[in-house]
Amino acid sequence: MKARKLILSTIIVVLLLLPTSVLARSWTSMPEADWSYTDPIVEEGFYDYITSSSTLVRNSNLYYFSNNRLHIVNTKTGKHIASIDYLGNSNMRYSFFGLFAQVDNKGNAYMMTATRNSSGNDVYKLTAYNDAGKKLWEKAYQEKIRANAGLFVLNNGNIVTYLETASEKIVTYTYDAKGQLKDKREWKSFIQGYKNGYIVTRNIIGKQASRFAFYDDSMKLKFALNFNHDEGYYAGITPEGLVVFYKYNSATGKATFFAKDQTGKKVWSKELSGQAGQSTFDDQYQIGEGVFTKFGVKIGKQLFLIDRKGTMQQLTFGDFEFQTASDQTVMLYNKKKIEIYKASDLSLLHSITLSDANKMDEFLYAGAGVVYRIDEKNVISKINVAKA
Repeated sequence: MKARKLILSTIIVVLLLLPTSVLARSWTSMPEADWSYTDPIVEEGFYDYITSSSTLVRNSNLYYFSNNRLHIVNTKTGKHIASIDYLGNSNMRYSFFGLFAQVDNKGNAYMMTATRNSSGNDVYKLTAYNDAGKKLWEKAYQEKIRANAGLFVLNNGNIVTYLETASEKIVTYTYDAKGQLKDKREWKSFIQGYKNGYIVTRNIIGKQASRFAFYDDSMKLKFALNFNHDEGYYAGITPEGLVVFYKYNSATGKATFFAKDQTGKKVWSKELSGQAGQSTFDDQYQIGEGVFTKFGVKIGKQLFLIDRKGTMQQLTFGDFEFQTASDQTVMLYNKKKIEIYKASDLSLLHSITLSDANKMDEFLYAGAGVVYRIDEKNVISKINVAKA
């Protein structure tokens, strides 16, 4: 009996000392789903294929576009909550999150649409819905729009719409979640977008330079950088406030990424072989809430992750796509397998071997080992690859 206890204790100690990657959960086929939900068909045989750009997870709900509607499904039960006919009489057609559609951390959805008036001009409006699909409020804009319009939700819960008028000025309106106007102002800058807690604007200063300015949620200027176009292109800003730029040399076939701090000092620079593809600055590659702290970029068959100090790690995966999560994990996937890694040390947490039956499937990663599988007929299944 003592010998058995000794052996058992030894086994436990050895297991505890093993690297995390050895203890990774591996599935040789698709695990059983917690639930499955079938997307409602509006027209027989017609599907808008659900992708990462048309899906968000907020406040225990899955929001996705299909069949010219926004649908809401509870992530715990898989029950359909609501479908929103957000287009109405709009002459716009879109089915993605980003420029014209956002969801805040309380589950309220904000949709921007436009209708053509008798003068032939597009009249824009912003409509807010709650997480039960009920219309909350609506704001119409009388400005004559020249080209660009859009919206974003700030980390403090406020909503900002921006409109480029015929006078070539940018007008922004800021509302709280109840639709109360908090701020209206004109900008002489182009609104680049909102990323990692910063409102980013850009001004052209001369033929070969731009000025990027970064504002907080209160519309207060935090810092600005002048940038020569010969150096490359603006890529994005990290959660730590490092501004990342990108340049590709077609003669050498190499890509250079470098980061500057808020004083303009270069913090790190990386030269990589190949042309850059998907990066962590692309919003559609993180469907869940929160931020992924490292900068990541796909080049060829490799994923590179770089932290704020410039420490770089890399994975080789073949042809793949990746998605990130705020628990600092990353999912890589292709037609053969899905693997989930811990971003801090790239240790393997979970893996799934895919079969021929999964070749048409889309996979969306929400973090904590939760993967949403969408098959070719828009059947959504919630799969927890971390479960026992």
